Amino acid sequence: MVPVIFTLALLGAASGNPVIPKDAASGSISSPASSSGPITLPTPSSEPTCYTSSQWLVISNTSVFWPTSTDYLYGPTTGPGASDVICAAQWMQYNARSSGLSQLGPTKTTTVTVYTPTSTGACRTSIHPEGYSDAHTGPMTTLCDGHARALGPRETATAYYPGTGPCSTFSLSAVEPTTLYREPSASPTCRAELEGCIGVWQTYSSLSSAYAASVTSPIPGDTRSPLRPQNCPNTARDYPEENPCSDCHFIPGTATMFYWPVTTANGDLCAQNGTTIPATPTGNGPNTAILDDHTLVSPSIYLSFTSINAWSNNRHGHQCGEPHYNQLVSLHPTAVTSLRDHRNARYAYEGTPYPFNFAEFIPQTIGNYTQSLIPWPQYRGGSQCPLYDPSCTMVRDDYLPYIEVPDAAAEIDSHWAGCSRRWLVPAVTMVPIIDGTAVAPTPTGDPEAMAFEVDAVPEGMVAAPTPTPTTEPGW
Repeated sequence: MVPVIFTLALLGAASGNPVIPKDAASGSISSPASSSGPITLPTPSSEPTCYTSSQWLVISNTSVFWPTSTDYLYGPTTGPGASDVICAAQWMQYNARSSGLSQLGPTKTTTVTVYTPTSTGACRTSIHPEGYSDAHTGPMTTLCDGHARALGPRETATAYYPGTGPCSTFSLSAVEPTTLYREPSASPTCRAELEGCIGVWQTYSSLSSAYAASVTSPIPGDTRSPLRPQNCPNTARDYPEENPCSDCHFIPGTATMFYWPVTTANGDLCAQNGTTIPATPTGNGPNTAILDDHTLVSPSIYLSFTSINAWSNNRHGHQCGEPHYNQLVSLHPTAVTSLRDHRNARYAYEGTPYPFNFAEFIPQTIGNYTQSLIPWPQYRGGSQCPLYDPSCTMVRDDYLPYIEVPDAAAEIDSHWAGCSRRWLVPAVTMVPIIDGTAVAPTPTGDPEAMAFEVDAVPEGMVAAPTPTPTTEPGW
């Protein structure tokens, strides 16, 4: 076996006629002359040898493809970008030579013992608002719809990692082999940039196509085959689109709906046959409220978006129109449509549309608690329950309905008229306008500061009266 140090000295020793002729005056690349028939490799001798012949290296009677960088100058070597062309060629030479030498097998294998810290028990904790998969430890009740309901605000839940019980930390040992291979020399220190690599990739693509057309199947080590410029940045593919707004969808940010609460008299939770009572007047004429710099006027409800934009439905689509931020649109209450069992995704699962029923958010008193009693079908179809996860079985005070993007939002940008309003839709936070005041929800703070105590409440409380809307209900 030839010593590694002897092999390292071979870098740059290879010589031969360039495979890809280059015009000396213009620096342009011309296609290599095609040839047919098998490649003739140097005939190994019976004695251990190490020499080069054209683009081949012979080590101990084994031939290795040994390209020379000057044969792979895919572009001019003078002027702008010349350094990137030269750098790319140096890396092509290095990568191909390293690949050939690695096929000769390792020169040495050693082992090293590594130690990885690990732990068991409750070494880390995570406190988060109670979710669908967490156990509920507070008071609960079951009403006439037969589904368990958590009473009071959402609790906080604690997760333990990697498990429960006392925390124990230690290290695991593992023996990892280290294999040494021959290397042609130190790797190039240059770094090709995008601008100069544009022409490099274009030339490679042209030469590669010409070579593929000239042979039935590629021959390993064929010096006519261009080398791929692996260490040269490639330009991002451009997929032109004449009109991205002809087939598009919305991408909404965080959404909040401000609405005028209604009350009901009499009625039954399951029958939904209560009588709707309009909101308490705030003065003569329509009710009004102030939200930042906006005046809200009843009976309109208002939907705010932290951001909203639209995008083409094509796989490599482009933006439709412009992105818009902090948008507030007004809607008639009957113009709101919820989508049950909807899920946003690259290829969304479009939910079933239902008329929106604001009476579902009327606070009801059960024992010592007052909260909205969202019907189970609406709750199960909301954004807080995974679509196919059967573990979402309890109604909690965390309902966020999916709302179809309304026509009024589509009017924010004139390019959005044809965009789908049921592909990516917002999960909205519902905020009632009370006593002429509309307060935007604040971001959730430190979860540890959200902890609270819950008093026990008797199970099986009777159902409180719930309304039937005067318009078509969304039940």
